[in-house]
Amino acid sequence: MHRVRLAEVFPPGGPPIVAERFELRSDTSAHSHDFIELAVVTGGTATHVSAAGERDLDRGSVTMLRPGDWHGYRDCRRLLVYNLYVGLEVFRRELAWLRADPSLGRVLHTAGPSGHRLRLDPAALRIVETGLAETAGRPGPTPHAVRVGILLCLLGGTAASLSTDPTGDRTGHGHPAVVAAAQLLENDIQRAWNLDELASAVSVSPPYLTRLFTAQLGIPPMTYLGRLRAERAAALLIETDLPVAAIGRLVGWHDPNYASRRFRHFFALSPAAYRTRFRPGG
Repeated sequence: MHRVRLAEVFPPGGPPIVAERFELRSDTSAHSHDFIELAVVTGGTATHVSAAGERDLDRGSVTMLRPGDWHGYRDCRRLLVYNLYVGLEVFRRELAWLRADPSLGRVLHTAGPSGHRLRLDPAALRIVETGLAETAGRPGPTPHAVRVGILLCLLGGTAASLSTDPTGDRTGHGHPAVVAAAQLLENDIQRAWNLDELASAVSVSPPYLTRLFTAQLGIPPMTYLGRLRAERAAALLIETDLPVAAIGRLVGWHDPNYASRRFRHFFALSPAAYRTRFRPGG
């Protein structure tokens, strides 16, 4: 339940999607991950604790955590939960197109403190539960295509629990400038990006890019960049012995005080406290 590193979950050469089933009868201590986790409750109840606060869980509740997000469970009453672990590369390779869908884009990019309280309706839950049960309990390797299919069913079901698309778009198609801008930020998080420069690079005006980006991914472009930096910093805090100031510089935050404030904004802990609390063996 406390595996936090990519190498502990995804074996070399193995598929970057893994499912596990847990039955929890007692509290679990808070822990973090450097990959995406989708936790689907199929039975029992508990209270979920994270930087976003506390949330009551029951059958159908879904929690999505992006890299760096920490969480734990308390008051577990025979909580049955399936964890679906997903490497970020899945959403930058075969499923990169998901960001063009406004509903799915918001599910993927607004987890954590500003995220949604996701649920699956009974029909979607039955489909997802069947797929997760077969994948988690299968003695041999599950084909990657099957894992991707389960992930898509889960994301589609949770997207349906969100409010109506604020753009009013019923086609499910987003603007290509959003995908292009997101890729630019992902490919160079160290760069001192500003909104004007980013908008110019994708040939739209800054206000228009902000409106498109927020509608499609749930957060403005500069907040998205801050989240990418915080996620990378969180991984480096767990995986390396680099000083906090050096990690800040590596992700594009050159002022240590500013870096600490931005990191705390996303994870509700200072970088030093995060390392102390979540680093294995720390």
